[in-house]
Amino acid sequence: MKKTTLLLACLAVLFLPLAASAYSVKNGDSIYVSKDQVIEGNLYAAGANLTIDGRVTGDIICAGQAININGQVDGDIICGGQSINVSGQVGGSLRLAGNAINLSGQVARNAMIFGNSFTTSASSTIGWDLTAYGNNFNLQGSIGRDLYGQLGQAAIAGQIGKNVRLKFSNQTNQKANPLIIANTAKINGDVIYTANQEAQIASGAVIKGQTTRNLPKIASAKSDFTDLAWWWGKLIGIFSALVIGLVLISFWREQILKITDLMLNRVGASLGWGILALLLTPIIAIILLITIIGIPLSLILLMLWLIALYLSKILVGILIGRSLLNNFLPKQKDSLTLAMILGIIVSYLIFALPIIGWPVSLLAMLWGLGGIFISARL
Repeated sequence: MKKTTLLLACLAVLFLPLAASAYSVKNGDSIYVSKDQVIEGNLYAAGANLTIDGRVTGDIICAGQAININGQVDGDIICGGQSINVSGQVGGSLRLAGNAINLSGQVARNAMIFGNSFTTSASSTIGWDLTAYGNNFNLQGSIGRDLYGQLGQAAIAGQIGKNVRLKFSNQTNQKANPLIIANTAKINGDVIYTANQEAQIASGAVIKGQTTRNLPKIASAKSDFTDLAWWWGKLIGIFSALVIGLVLISFWREQILKITDLMLNRVGASLGWGILALLLTPIIAIILLITIIGIPLSLILLMLWLIALYLSKILVGILIGRSLLNNFLPKQKDSLTLAMILGIIVSYLIFALPIIGWPVSLLAMLWGLGGIFISARL
């Protein structure tokens, strides 16, 4: 129930930007918005390299490998990528997921970060709260209110307006101190942390409230770590699908349109052929494997089968996105990039729902797999 509520909340948060009246959609290997360029409304972007030096009057929703936002964003930033750098001004909130994340700009409201490594420079400011999930966290800038999160290790050298509430992974770590508070740190409230080891607090650090260390309960620590791994896995799955989806629509746009149209027009046939393809392909591959001379063909068949299984749910996501645009944003119905972004986010969050998620995911896989099979036969 808790995960269901969180996922539904994510859906609501992600689709709030759709209320804006203006949109810009950009995709490609390299996307650049120059300093003198102003994008009215929201910007939806997907590409290997994304650089924003200009101004966006709405929100930015993006996915890519290297993301650099240096300009002014009047709304929120919701992005996922391998490396993300934000050095500009953000008028709303910041929501990022990536491997290496760096913040040196100013965020007016909240920030929520999922990342392996997250660093805020001395020039950075977050107006309200910061919630961080990941491995290594280094705070040198300032936070207006509270710091929350679950981390592997944290170093605090900046300023925090209110309280610090952190949990640290209950796994063996060579670092003796999961929490390090430097002598330049200033915390205007309490420091409450859950860890097996004591925090290292420099003599010059200012902590106006109380410092409390809680020992993790074995069951609770395991559950918390499982939840963190669960969320991280879902985020990685979504952004991986976005990258693959970008490749598909960039190189095989017409084929993707053809397959998704076929899936929509022949739902029953797609599901039927999907079941056959799912069950019979491994059997055929085993038979070929037994014949010895058919080993290369068997391996090729299995590889294509696995690729098709992965792509099947991405195709369903694109189809859902096309349907959403056609029904709710008819002016954007021809934007396959926007359809891919919206559809994959919606469908993969639905797949992650407890109880109903796995059967829906299975049906989506069968539907997409059958669509690929029928399209290949035509």
